[in-house]
Amino acid sequence: MGDDSEWMKLPTDEKVQHKVWKARLAGYEEATKLFQRLEEKSPEFNKFNGLIRKFVIDSNAVAQEKALDAVLVYVQTAHVAGRSCADVVSGIVTKCLNASKQKTKDKAMDIIMMYIEIEKQEPVQEALMAGLENKQPKIVVGCITALRLALRDFGTKIISVKPLIKVLPKLLEDRDKGVREETKLLCIELYRWIGAALKPQMSHFKPVQVQELETEFEKLPAQKAKQCRFLRSQQDLKAKMEEETANAEEGGGDGGEDDGAAEEIDAYELIEAVDIIALLPKDFYDKIEAKKWQERKEALEALQRLADNPKIENGDFAPLLKCVLKVIAKDTNVMLVALAGKCLAGIAKGLRKKFAPYAANSMSTIIDKFKEKKPTVVAALREASDAVYLTTNLEVMTEDAVAALENKNPQIRAETALLLGRCFCRCTQSSLPKKMLKIFCTSLLKTVNDTTGEVREASFQALGTAMKVVTEKNIAPFLVDIDPIKLTKIQECCTNAVLLNAKGEPRGGGAAAAPKMSEPKVVKPNSAKVTKPPESKPPSDTGSKPASKPSAGGKKKAPVKGKGKKGGSKEEVIENALSDEAVEEKAASLLPGDTLTSLTSSNWKERLAGMEKFTQVVKGLCKDDIPCQVCVRVVDRKPGLKDTNFQVLKLRLELIAHLAKNAAFSKRSAEFCLSEIVDKIGDVKNGGAAQEALSCIAEAIGIDFVSQEVVSLAFIQKNPKNQSEALNWLALSIKEFGFKINIKPMLETIKKAFAATNPAVRTSAITLCGVIYMYMGPTLRVFFESEKPALLQQIDAEFEKVKDQKPTPPTRGSTPAADGGEDEEEVEEVADIPVQDLVPRVDIIEKITPELLEEMSDKNWKVRGEALSKVTAILNEAKFITPNIGTLPDALKLRLADSNKIMVNTTIGICQALGTAMGPHCKNHVRVIGPGLIGCLADAKPQVRTAATNALNVWVEHTTLTPLVECEALSDSLKIENPNLRTELLSWLSEKLPSHRILPTEIRQCIPHVLNCLEDRNGDVRKKAQESLVPFMIHTGYDSFLKASSKLKPASKDQIMAILEKARANLPAKAPKSKKPTAAAQPVQSAPSSRFDDYDDDDEPPPPKEKKEAAASKKTVTKGKAKAAPPPSSKKKVEEDTSDIMNLTVPKEQRFKEERNLKVLKWNFTEIRSEIVEQLNLQMEKNFNKTIMTLLFHKDFKSHIKAIELLIKGLDTLPDETIGNLDLILKWLTLRFYDTNPSMLNKGLSYLQDLFMQLADADYHLHDIEAVSFIPYLILKVGDSKDNVRRDVRKIFKLICQVYPASKMFSHLIDGLKSKNSKQRAECLEELGCIIESYGISICQPSPSQALKAIAQQISDRDNSVRNAALNTIVAAYLLIDEQVFKYVGNLNEKEMSYLQERLKRSQKSKGPKINDERPQSARPAVKPQQQPVAALQRPQSAQPKSNTRKENYIDIDCDMSELPAPSLIEVDIDYMYDTLPQPTVKPRPLSTTIGFVISQITNKNINTCIQALAQIDDVLKERPEILIDHIDQLVLLLSMQFKMVYSTCMGDENTSRDDIIRLYRCLLCTLLATFQHEECAKKTSKDILKDILNSLVTILLDNRLMDLDEGPQVVRSVNVTVIKIVENADFTNIMSALISLLQDCAGSDICTPKFLELIMKCLWRLTRMLPNTINELNIERTLLDCHLFLRAFPSSSWKERTSDLPLRTIKTILHSLATLKGKKILNHTGLISSDENSEIESYLNKVLKNDVASTNAKNEVMNTEEKPPKSSSKPKSFSKGTQDMLGEIFKKIGSKENTKEGLNDLYDFKKKNPDSDLTPFLKKTSQFFQDYVERGLKNIEQERDGRKTASSEVSAVSTPTTTTTTSSSVVSGQSDCANFYLERLKTLRSQCGLDSTQQNEKPQPLRPLKLSESEKNSSTYSSSESLAVSEINYKPEEEEENEKPAVPDVDVSGLKMRLERIKQLSK
Repeated sequence: MGDDSEWMKLPTDEKVQHKVWKARLAGYEEATKLFQRLEEKSPEFNKFNGLIRKFVIDSNAVAQEKALDAVLVYVQTAHVAGRSCADVVSGIVTKCLNASKQKTKDKAMDIIMMYIEIEKQEPVQEALMAGLENKQPKIVVGCITALRLALRDFGTKIISVKPLIKVLPKLLEDRDKGVREETKLLCIELYRWIGAALKPQMSHFKPVQVQELETEFEKLPAQKAKQCRFLRSQQDLKAKMEEETANAEEGGGDGGEDDGAAEEIDAYELIEAVDIIALLPKDFYDKIEAKKWQERKEALEALQRLADNPKIENGDFAPLLKCVLKVIAKDTNVMLVALAGKCLAGIAKGLRKKFAPYAANSMSTIIDKFKEKKPTVVAALREASDAVYLTTNLEVMTEDAVAALENKNPQIRAETALLLGRCFCRCTQSSLPKKMLKIFCTSLLKTVNDTTGEVREASFQALGTAMKVVTEKNIAPFLVDIDPIKLTKIQECCTNAVLLNAKGEPRGGGAAAAPKMSEPKVVKPNSAKVTKPPESKPPSDTGSKPASKPSAGGKKKAPVKGKGKKGGSKEEVIENALSDEAVEEKAASLLPGDTLTSLTSSNWKERLAGMEKFTQVVKGLCKDDIPCQVCVRVVDRKPGLKDTNFQVLKLRLELIAHLAKNAAFSKRSAEFCLSEIVDKIGDVKNGGAAQEALSCIAEAIGIDFVSQEVVSLAFIQKNPKNQSEALNWLALSIKEFGFKINIKPMLETIKKAFAATNPAVRTSAITLCGVIYMYMGPTLRVFFESEKPALLQQIDAEFEKVKDQKPTPPTRGSTPAADGGEDEEEVEEVADIPVQDLVPRVDIIEKITPELLEEMSDKNWKVRGEALSKVTAILNEAKFITPNIGTLPDALKLRLADSNKIMVNTTIGICQALGTAMGPHCKNHVRVIGPGLIGCLADAKPQVRTAATNALNVWVEHTTLTPLVECEALSDSLKIENPNLRTELLSWLSEKLPSHRILPTEIRQCIPHVLNCLEDRNGDVRKKAQESLVPFMIHTGYDSFLKASSKLKPASKDQIMAILEKARANLPAKAPKSKKPTAAAQPVQSAPSSRFDDYDDDDEPPPPKEKKEAAASKKTVTKGKAKAAPPPSSKKKVEEDTSDIMNLTVPKEQRFKEERNLKVLKWNFTEIRSEIVEQLNLQMEKNFNKTIMTLLFHKDFKSHIKAIELLIKGLDTLPDETIGNLDLILKWLTLRFYDTNPSMLNKGLSYLQDLFMQLADADYHLHDIEAVSFIPYLILKVGDSKDNVRRDVRKIFKLICQVYPASKMFSHLIDGLKSKNSKQRAECLEELGCIIESYGISICQPSPSQALKAIAQQISDRDNSVRNAALNTIVAAYLLIDEQVFKYVGNLNEKEMSYLQERLKRSQKSKGPKINDERPQSARPAVKPQQQPVAALQRPQSAQPKSNTRKENYIDIDCDMSELPAPSLIEVDIDYMYDTLPQPTVKPRPLSTTIGFVISQITNKNINTCIQALAQIDDVLKERPEILIDHIDQLVLLLSMQFKMVYSTCMGDENTSRDDIIRLYRCLLCTLLATFQHEECAKKTSKDILKDILNSLVTILLDNRLMDLDEGPQVVRSVNVTVIKIVENADFTNIMSALISLLQDCAGSDICTPKFLELIMKCLWRLTRMLPNTINELNIERTLLDCHLFLRAFPSSSWKERTSDLPLRTIKTILHSLATLKGKKILNHTGLISSDENSEIESYLNKVLKNDVASTNAKNEVMNTEEKPPKSSSKPKSFSKGTQDMLGEIFKKIGSKENTKEGLNDLYDFKKKNPDSDLTPFLKKTSQFFQDYVERGLKNIEQERDGRKTASSEVSAVSTPTTTTTTSSSVVSGQSDCANFYLERLKTLRSQCGLDSTQQNEKPQPLRPLKLSESEKNSSTYSSSESLAVSEINYKPEEEEENEKPAVPDVDVSGLKMRLERIKQLSK
């Protein structure tokens, strides 16, 4: 075998391929250790990627076993293991699964499982399924085993079941027993996971096998299969399941539902679909249309056999279904109709959702056929309709169903209602929305009154089912007018209804879901629908055992007090009715001996003994063990509650009361006993027991339900005594339970009682009204106005008795607190009962017609009066109305200002009636009606003012003063100087304010007007103003008045201050802090504490956190409706999220990316949509904690204020998180802009100011997505009606300009001029004027002309403020550009132009001298040294605005200017004005903001502005280029944009000066060149920016229009140089990627010119030549990925159809160069290329690597020697100092234009004298182009001196276009000679050939250096050698390159050749 030492020296990757098995064995062991040691993404794994498959198929068994160990470790560790999955598993199947050693098989299985674990389950399953086709039984058995184990470990979510099921029948019939047995095990495993879904597939098995399998199935445990092994991506799921398992073991219970549990698999998905259309008989359509019914029957029977297939292939079923539906609709043979119905049902079931297109037509036909009475037909149609419904939804069948419910045929109505009931039972609340529910309920409410009993019953059933689906609360609004008896019937149907899930099974698991008797949480045995209430019951009064019992596991929910539920009752217990047999059986097992028999004995003593025994047994049971329904029904057995013996009856009633208190008493149980109890309520001896039983039942199931049932049953029985006592009981129950009943049906019963003949009934009804009056107040009186006067007198007398009484706290109906901590909270609940919501209201919107509203505004006062009378009649008829009254308030507001006082009086009366009728709901309209009523207080007639005051009292009673304060109605009214108005309003406010709760901040706006009233000439006004001071101070604080008084005139200030001091002394003391304050404990004069005690000025910041909290804690109680502060609740508080309010879980860059890729909705809306809010909620919940999320998305504005306060705190504590979530915060605030609450809005605006100040301090740049999502909505608020809001928004505008370019802000403001809101337009115009003053006219976007035209259009606006603002803005522009403004604004009409000219004249008159020009230099503020860099970046003097207002944007003065001393007015010292003033602290504008602004000016359309900006940037690049590093992408991008703008706009504009264009091109190129000559700036430029700038530059190179300009060729040359610098200095990876991407775009574009493509390739060729020097800087992975993307877009095969494949060859040249330089290591750099893609890259690289690299290198050396002079192999000769100086002079000559040739000759002579000299040190620092130029020059001189003239070849080389890669490459790499040199050579040749240069004007001119200005010269740093060099990317005009002709003029070539030969001979 040879010496082992030979292979032991080999590396591991060669050992594993060795022929000697021992070598391979050692290699496998080494590989195992190597794999264990390597990291996951080590490139070493790539070496073995192609060898792993050979590991597993090793022919030696011993080596194979070690190889499998290595493979297992490789799969576990290597990140590239997935690439070899298919090959390795195929090898395992063929070579390992049939191995003789069990250990080999086990390791093979481990590898297969590991491949699945690394998420390669699909290729593994494919390989194993392919192995099932193998002929060797061992391999088949192994594959089945592997599939079974994979299914066992990973489950059906990972392993696809469907392919397995297909092969089961074939495998079970295999002749090998081992295969059959293993397949049975696989079947058992499948059943363990998918359950019954497997059984339909077993129909193809043999009966014996089916029987065996079913036997095994029964042995399986009942628990669901769970995943026990997990993928790499499922590690979180694994940890979760382990945690749940541990918790389950600790708790001894179920661990909860696992995500890894077996998912429910629908058997339908596993079945193969059958194409029944193809299987139809050929004559089917003929037979189905046949006249004989027998033939039609044959066709339908054939179809039925096909339709019985459980799964049908989709196809065109329209013709087939048309025939079937025709039979159903028109066939006269009922047997065929039934058969067709079955066929239709089968097809619908087989197609499922694919049947949806045919569902509507099918359902319509079926419903119409319901008129058939044959049971068989109806049954078939029902089956078909149910099957069709499963394929569609309710919306599709709505129209047909509604029409059918109105059909004349009762059979159709009944069946349709039944169909709806069946459909409803499969619905959920989401699939049965209110809109659809309303439609169906409207129709079904008509059919419940149908004359046919079947229709009524079906309608009850449908409504009951709908009630169960959407709950009674949601359906109740649609059942308002239904009769109580029918409502009861619907509720019964609701109780009996069974809802189904998607599988058609009862929801909740049906009866099987009921708990066992032994479980402590059980309610009752065999009552699946019964649920245990969450609250524990109090101990029974009768001394029984406690009803509450701890649940298993020791956990018990705390009792919950349900404020949201009426009556605060416990959770409703739903229970099905038991059969009589079940009751008998359970009662016999419960009661001992003959107790059950004795209860029905005729002997009262036996019944008494039986009841005592029964009671004893029941009281001995715990609550969960009492079968309540059974006990109630046993008690109710004859004689039941009609027992004649009062003792037995008492025991029966007491037992029912005990059951209601101590058992799970349900409405079902109550139905069996309520009627009999009500019958005994008037009993003399047991009436009290009956009433107590009713109260206990009400406590168990709710007072609302029981009260309605009791009163209804009492009045049905016609017994006056029972009726009277029932009403008495109800009155007592309302006091005990609180007012928690539905008042509408109760009022009808009371009216019946009023009409009763028995006086006791009437008296009880009046007493009941008195009790209700305590809760409802005067509102109740309105319902009885139609009663007789005598009765009304009695009712009023009763109301008078209880008028001053307050309802007592409820004593029943809720669980009392363990201590007395909640007593006061219960008192509060009495006041919180929504009594007004219980009042039935009428919607009068249909009566408020447009005609009526037009009549109210008619010119004729009589017509207006009639219209008002109609409104009065409508209100009187309705009594109580909904708030939906349309535009009636607006119409009434107009009438309140009517000139006819009669109309005004009538309207005030209507407003008062309207407030009473709407109740609390009138708050929706108080902002409209309120100001109108206040305006009526100005009327001269006292009657009108009194009526208006009364109406105001009604409205404010329901709405409080808050809306009037928020809409500024009070301040606006006090502003009016009308003595009547001021007197009445101040008097009314003095009455209302002291007892009112705290008012919003807008109340402070009244203070200046109140102070003015103190000086009013009317004495009454002054008096009322003084009286109102104290009430106002209660809400605003004294300091607010004090600050406002500082603005008064000095003459009146002292007098006013005295009045204020006097009022201050009368201010009530603030309430002391108390833990449990109550209304009774507070003094009458106590007032609400002011929130403004700490600050009052709008301009001041909000108080610190401590002051806010202190102010918030100072709450007091007021009389009236104000309540005491709630005490600490003893209830369990909701867990609060105490973490930081926000984090950075999801970065905002990801959100920006999603929005750019349109993965989320754009933040663009005019009205808030639910999907917008939901999307924001989902985005915010990832980065914000639960506490603030609850506040942010709460409906109450108070929660929003709390959320903003938390955000304000976050500015200090979480600055980074605030910036990271800025986009979400701004979006949330835009939603708040649509809210109407001013307090919240003020808070939000204050937060925004703080936020943007912090952003400016942090030098933050606002992203465009953030700006676009926020600024347009902020602009909407600048049109707000409140001054303070507009003022705050304007402040925010100025702050935004510090973090966002003002030019973009200008564009947003221009868009704001499109609004219909005049205030918004005016404010936007004013802000535009400020921006123009601050930043100059160049800030106007998109151009000054367009912007000023848009502004000038506003001069014609109807609104005066808009006109003035527009004129002021244009004046601001005029002050900057003078008369040019008229050119910009365009043509204005005569009127508008006169406005403008007049305003300009006034501005000229008012314009004073410029302070900056007249003030001496010494008076200017000195800038601190640290601020000089900022000053250096400021705009040049010519670009600065003429106005001084811009300093607002640069400085922020921290000191208070009001504290500076005023100048003396007596001694005037003029010199004092020029002294240096002490400067306040100056806050410089952020540096980054200034740089961003200057850069943004590059794209300005004004060429001068752009050049000035470029000059500033050029200065920065010279002095401090490092500050531009972070802005480099922005700079280069804007330069590229300006290049494009000049190319596309300026070059085509005849009005633009060509000199300006050339000047702009020079400056742009100069700045770009300077940027890329700075190494760090060049390296920082990103790929996309490089791509964009190269695209722009190459486009300019190809612009023929430049060649027509005088200095155009120089621009082209400068562009060439710039491109070269970019290619040489930019980041090598970025520039390579940019050029490849650009090449890809060109190759795929139809409009890209060949020249453009050629220039891009030349740049790539240059980069390829630079690869040897830059290979270490190149990111090879990224370059290979770019090449891969190119080849994927344009494969090699696609280039055969193209005329030129040069782009493909270019890419392959790059790949070849990389492979040559890196060798085999190049294959380690393909990680970014997905292994799933069949890339050409790897195949091409392998092909290159297979070639002889050495020969390739040799060829390269030969090519290099041809181009470069040979270098001596000896040591280079060192030069003396004199020699070095001489060489320096020589190179200076070469670098100069005039002495180039002389310098080359001197250098050639030097080389001749010193052949061993090395010129590398001198050439090393020059460009490659210069080096090549020198070498070529020396070569040409050598040829000239040797007599070999090369002029002809040189000319040909210049003029002939590149035809090969080498010549093409030479162009881009600088191998073309200098243009001036060639011109000299051409001149020599022409003179030698005898050709005179006569046409001097046609002679090509040498290219001159680019002429730059002084500033441009300073910024241009490229060397003189480079400036002289000809463009390396030389572009020739098309006419010179046409047809590839030489550039030499037309000459006789033959004659030229002869002359050349003659010259050569003479020279010899």
